[in-house]
Amino acid sequence: MQFWNNLFEGVSGAWSGGIAHSIIILALVIAFGKLLGRYKVAGISLGVTWVLFVGILFSHFGMTLDGNLLHFMKEFGLILFVYSIGMQVGPGFFSSFRSGGLKLNLLAVFICIAGAATAIALHFLTGTPVTTMTGIMSGAVTNTPGLGAAQAAYADSFGTNAPDIALGYAVAYPLGVIGAILSFILIKQCFYRKGNQVLPEKAVAIAPVDLKAEEDEARKMILSKHEEAIDTKFISRRFIISKRKLNGMEVGKLDFEEKLGASITRIRRSGLEFKAAPHFRLQYGDLVTVVGTKESVTGVEQILGNSIKRLDEPNIIPIFIGIALGVLLGSIPISFPGIPQPVKLGLAGGPLIVSILLSCFGPKLKVVTYATASANFMLREVGICLFLACVGLEAGSGFVDTIVNKGGLAWVGYGALITLIPLMLAGIIGRFGMKLDYLSLIGVLSGASTNPPALAFANEQDKNSDKAAVSYATVYPLTMFLRVLIAQLIILFMC
Repeated sequence: MQFWNNLFEGVSGAWSGGIAHSIIILALVIAFGKLLGRYKVAGISLGVTWVLFVGILFSHFGMTLDGNLLHFMKEFGLILFVYSIGMQVGPGFFSSFRSGGLKLNLLAVFICIAGAATAIALHFLTGTPVTTMTGIMSGAVTNTPGLGAAQAAYADSFGTNAPDIALGYAVAYPLGVIGAILSFILIKQCFYRKGNQVLPEKAVAIAPVDLKAEEDEARKMILSKHEEAIDTKFISRRFIISKRKLNGMEVGKLDFEEKLGASITRIRRSGLEFKAAPHFRLQYGDLVTVVGTKESVTGVEQILGNSIKRLDEPNIIPIFIGIALGVLLGSIPISFPGIPQPVKLGLAGGPLIVSILLSCFGPKLKVVTYATASANFMLREVGICLFLACVGLEAGSGFVDTIVNKGGLAWVGYGALITLIPLMLAGIIGRFGMKLDYLSLIGVLSGASTNPPALAFANEQDKNSDKAAVSYATVYPLTMFLRVLIAQLIILFMC
């Protein structure tokens, strides 16, 4: 009996005692939160955000962590989360601005700026503290990295935490999910009365790849160099680049058309597909489409590797070197005119920028930054669960009092405005200014809100089309970066 008393009461006779029971509480918060995240109400789930609410519940009843452990686990979880986000979006970050993606990203930038402007306007109109409104803004657009960036920026600047940032986030988050989906329904009813059809003539969208045309082009190129293959049947196959020596190599330098009579036509990376131009640099883990004869395609496979087993080997060294560099970058003070003290990118901004740059430009330096989708997802989930659990345990003691006595219900309304106003304005611009079809538009709006439940709703509108998913992937990298940056800037320049 004494063992259990010591374990759960700690040296101080309270729930916030020793390390062992702190870890038990942390583990239970994450486990119960993830379990609740599996359930949907009216087809909508809050997913991993349930970890935050379970943490709030535990904290409300006095069950929290040792203070030092809580601070470390929260910051370490944030670093893991934002770094894995950068690893995911980095390879397609700059490529997403090309062609029609530029227009979609401009629309996403407008949504981010409009959301920040709405939050700032509400701050001045209602007198709500900047810290609270920043948390509400992050919750309204379901952006957890923005929450972490705001908290880190405040702690770096003032040497203390601002619990109301997390409280604002928690209050606004549920309606942020629902509000985005509601805006899609309103946009369809108001602006697309004939359903999901593509607008005629001047419609702009990121359409699925025309593989047939590219295969024909590849055949012509191969036949120009191998006339004897004119009567040979051509096939198309997809292979994974699993040989490290090809990391960073330009497609043109492989010269498959001349040497083997085959051609790489497409490269898929981080959910985006690119045309295999001669100057395009390959990365370890890329999925490439190859066109040629059966014999030539087999030869290409041997050169590329196509070994899934080899890709399963974790690349731990680049991850932790990148994290170290990111923390160093985030710790560098930067001076701005008119700001009395230097500002920092912090533990959110520094690792995010470094991971984007490393995953994008690492192959040019022959650095293998590839991680399998499952490995990246595990890293991201562990990070976000640790962060949200600690945020909930830290802020939960004042949650009920905030809702009941400190205007928390009004925060819900503020969050709804921050969610709906930018999305509806962007809907008008996308429909009448850019002539986007409905699926592409709501894909952009989902990506600009960094809102996976909204994307799931968008995909349900037409299961035979991937327009919404492609648009989401096109704007997501820049949006994630902007959401983190904007949250930090509001705290740094307005507090």
